[in-house]
Amino acid sequence: MGSPSAPLHRWCIPWQTLLLTASLLTFWNPPTTAQITIESRPFNVAEGKEILLLAHNLSQNLVGYIWHKGERVDANCRIGSHVIGTHQTIPGPAYSGRETIDSNASLLIQNVTQNDTGSYTLQVIKEDLENEEATGQFRVYQENAPGLPVGAIASMVTGVLVGVALVAALVCFLLLAKTRRTLTFPRTSIQHDLKEQQPQVLAPGRGPSHSSAFLMSSLSAAQAPRPGPRTAAPIYEEMLKHDTNVYCRMDRKGDVAS
Repeated sequence: MGSPSAPLHRWCIPWQTLLLTASLLTFWNPPTTAQITIESRPFNVAEGKEILLLAHNLSQNLVGYIWHKGERVDANCRIGSHVIGTHQTIPGPAYSGRETIDSNASLLIQNVTQNDTGSYTLQVIKEDLENEEATGQFRVYQENAPGLPVGAIASMVTGVLVGVALVAALVCFLLLAKTRRTLTFPRTSIQHDLKEQQPQVLAPGRGPSHSSAFLMSSLSAAQAPRPGPRTAAPIYEEMLKHDTNVYCRMDRKGDVAS
């Protein structure tokens, strides 16, 4: 009888050959080329600052670079082209004067605005005219104005409140003063009228003025009794008595009167 191990030995040879072949294929397989990536420095940038789009894993046999605004290659959105051999940059339709393409394929954008937010695509041209593309993006935000400290805000509010309180107190004071003046004026006017209506009292040792004397003489004349019909009665009666002495007395009175 033959040895049972002979068939097993014949079956083991193909397995060893297969393992050796797989090892050789793994060793001879060239490494795959790394893909181009775009890094945004920084990713979030304040408005008015600058942004740098940096390309990584570039090949050695390159002819030039082309940057586009957007997620794909578009001639209408081309920012600019850079030729490596001549170091010449040709601006495109989307060039705004703020973009700079460097020799390492990086894109620098200065004084960014919110309209610059979005994606940017790099197109790499090799010597064999094959193209590679990579897309990066960034975001532009509006920087807020620096706020005031809490203490400063509290001081400003306190100052405003104090000013309002002072103005209110001044207005109340003026209103009260005006009200008092209005209430005092009629009383003073009445007292002044009463003083004018009272008769003047002459100071001792001072005679009346001309107008006062004239007024007093007029009052005395008005208050004096008028002569009645009995005043001339004695003379008339004496004339009726036919006494000659009466005429003598009349002549004598006339002389005295003259």
